[in-house]
Amino acid sequence: MMDIEDLNSKAKKISNDLRELGTKKEKKFKEKNKLESNLNQLIKEANELKSKKSELNKVISESKKNRDKYNKEVQIGLKELKKIRDHYLKSRKKNKNFDKLKKDLDALNFRIETESLSSKKEKELMKQINEIKKQLEDTDRDTKTKYNTLRKDLKKIKKLSDKYHKDLQMKAKESSEIFGRLTEISKEISSIKKEKNLTKVILTGLKDQINTLNTKLSSVLTEMSKIPGAAKNALKFAKPKNEKIKLTLGNKLDKDAILKLQRKLMRK
Repeated sequence: MMDIEDLNSKAKKISNDLRELGTKKEKKFKEKNKLESNLNQLIKEANELKSKKSELNKVISESKKNRDKYNKEVQIGLKELKKIRDHYLKSRKKNKNFDKLKKDLDALNFRIETESLSSKKEKELMKQINEIKKQLEDTDRDTKTKYNTLRKDLKKIKKLSDKYHKDLQMKAKESSEIFGRLTEISKEISSIKKEKNLTKVILTGLKDQINTLNTKLSSVLTEMSKIPGAAKNALKFAKPKNEKIKLTLGNKLDKDAILKLQRKLMRK
């Protein structure tokens, strides 16, 4: 059987080891809590970003549908403009009266510019010129009106198409940035989970070591309780201030006193 000094020395060493392990355990526990907090924040951010990306995708889909719709209308309109223009040019070539009127107009303009005409004669020529211009304008009016109206409408449609295309590009860029952030978060979450699992393993190991040392300390204190004057020695070793340790059977330590001493030693 070991003497009281040896038991005291052994108890001190075990209690020191317990305090050291307790400090490590507390540190790891705080690390684990911090990792869990960071993990929860990242998961929350990821869920919010996924929800936002889902809404953006709906807007992108709608913008793309509208852009394509108006682009199609523009393409159809441009084809119609070309048909109107081609028809107009062909009809001019076929319209002999149109060519004659144009030649007569040119001839009259030439006469006014080059000949010395009386005031009366010049008025007659100007009247003829105006009549010819009116006939030419009547020939072109309907076609020009149709052409210009369609062209004006197409400009409005093109603006709408451009607007939806611009919106689509902006939302697509934003969605791409969210995807990039989600990729980063996924990597961070994976890294934190690995670190958290490692911390849990270390904590389990520390708990096992603490349990083993507690068993050893309990054994040493039990041995001390069998030695005459053990209570006095234990009290001296533990150096309690306000805590009263229940003593029974004279100088022997009972079970309750041993447990209190054990807890006291771990807190030192």
